[in-house]
Amino acid sequence: MNWNFSAGNFSLRLPVTDQDGDALYELMSVQAQVDHLPRQAMTVPAQALDELRRMAMRFETREAAFWLVEGMYDKQLVARIGIQKINWMQLAAQLQWELYSAIELPELQEIFPAVANFIFDELNLHRLEMRLREGSEKHEALLKGLGFTFEGILPAQVEYEGDSVNMAVWSLLSSDRRA
Repeated sequence: MNWNFSAGNFSLRLPVTDQDGDALYELMSVQAQVDHLPRQAMTVPAQALDELRRMAMRFETREAAFWLVEGMYDKQLVARIGIQKINWMQLAAQLQWELYSAIELPELQEIFPAVANFIFDELNLHRLEMRLREGSEKHEALLKGLGFTFEGILPAQVEYEGDSVNMAVWSLLSSDRRA
């Protein structure tokens, strides 16, 4: 199974620790690009190398897979998209992404079908969900535009910066994309 693939004008590939640290740091050091998760932005480049190592270890155990999304021609990183908390018994996983602010629905409509096809057809998962901070309007609009269904709010799901944060749950079933 090839975990690297193309999606229109973009390529999705598994990260390589030594060469991808700077690009990942640049993406994840902007608070607005990670705040929907919610999580703190990276503050030092060494955090990106630690994150890359964790991504590799989680991939080796088949617990998660994260792809770096690059422009096909300029090779510039535009996003990190991944699945985590893969439940092989229930055939479900959680989607996570960090996107540069320039990425809008047309770009995701080019990228995401390849990701969904891989998740549903190659990995044979049935359910994909994304949990994000309630009120993350841009990301909620993107999910809706990609065909995800809003399922509801998990109140006080996580604590972030001393506050309880409600998480919005969006899902996509393998049968939803064929309907």
